[in-house]
Amino acid sequence: MPVYTYRALNTSGKTVRGVVDADNPHKARHKLRSDGLHPIEVSPAVRLQRPGRSWEALRKAVLFRRRPLRPLTIMTRQAATLLSAGLPLVAALAAIEEQTDDQEFQRTLALIRDEVTSGQSLADALARHPEVFPPDYFHLVRAGELSGSLDLVLERLADHLERRLARRARVSAALAYPVFMTLVGGVVIFFLLSFIIPTLTGLFANLHAALPWPTRLLLALSGFLQSYWWLMAIILIGLVLLFRRYLQHGPFYRRIEAVLFRIPRIGSLIQRLLLAQALRSLAVMSAGGVALTTALTVTARGLGRSGYGLALEQAAEMVGQGRSLAEGLGASPLFPPLARRMVAVGEASGTLTQMLQRVAQTYETETDHILSALTSLVEPIIILGMGLIIGFVVISVLLPIFNLSGLVG
Repeated sequence: MPVYTYRALNTSGKTVRGVVDADNPHKARHKLRSDGLHPIEVSPAVRLQRPGRSWEALRKAVLFRRRPLRPLTIMTRQAATLLSAGLPLVAALAAIEEQTDDQEFQRTLALIRDEVTSGQSLADALARHPEVFPPDYFHLVRAGELSGSLDLVLERLADHLERRLARRARVSAALAYPVFMTLVGGVVIFFLLSFIIPTLTGLFANLHAALPWPTRLLLALSGFLQSYWWLMAIILIGLVLLFRRYLQHGPFYRRIEAVLFRIPRIGSLIQRLLLAQALRSLAVMSAGGVALTTALTVTARGLGRSGYGLALEQAAEMVGQGRSLAEGLGASPLFPPLARRMVAVGEASGTLTQMLQRVAQTYETETDHILSALTSLVEPIIILGMGLIIGFVVISVLLPIFNLSGLVG
């Protein structure tokens, strides 16, 4: 059944938007009126445009927009619960669609429900929306449909996505305070140099005395910033956009990644985050019945341009040639001996999925410890740095006054 997007007025006169399925626009308007809505605009729901055809596509290309992880997690948990309760797939999708607040995600669900109703499998319908559903998602769904255990697979997927969401929330929470302090300190310093220090220039000129070098440096920085702040802003924005654009190229991305890996503590944190993500994804896909070579390829695709993605692609080739997963991972120095040995033990004992889960849990725990240590270390460093900068400004302002007082005395 076709799907239409609408804009309508509710009983309180408020404009609402959403999607509705009907045979034609006339029936869609009739259905809206029966629901107590006064339709203003009804149009067929179309797929999202391909990149490069709209401003939205350009914005995504520049800003690297992430997939909506939270609505995807909620939708997966709801689908697993409804299917476990015996609700048919189309009815479950309709129920989830009604409860979704995200308009874009709701439209995507409506299109998926329409495709499933027309006879497509759920995995094929999800694969037509890669901007929302990552490759490992619809591969797991396909395995669940083939094995007749879609509700169990969705349950595992929901657990996996909830772990990712919680880990992302922990990282964001740990970075929130340092980022906030840095921004506030930067604004304060910019205000001092641009508005406060220039008011003292005339006072220093009337002293008719040689100024100390800290004061001369401060006045030079203040004058440059006051005159060319707009040029600095343009250069900064240009460098950020250029850097983001170059990050789309795999070799450049991996060079930057290798540099980050060498930074003490921060490199260990990034490596363990990527390791945990890769191994957890492999564990979920292995438990869902996905072939190992497919799981490796899909996980590599999910890691994007990272060196770990390239290493997993090489491992997939080796496994396809009859080698073991431990040998495939051992071909890259990015996978530490602990991961390779536990994978080898899992393959030998027939408990590969459990071993992958244990290794992923180990690295997730180490990530939490490193993150806590970094947070406790970064805060005093930021405070000390801001204190040194403010102290330099104060000393630069007071030195000429002290010198003048000494001359008068």
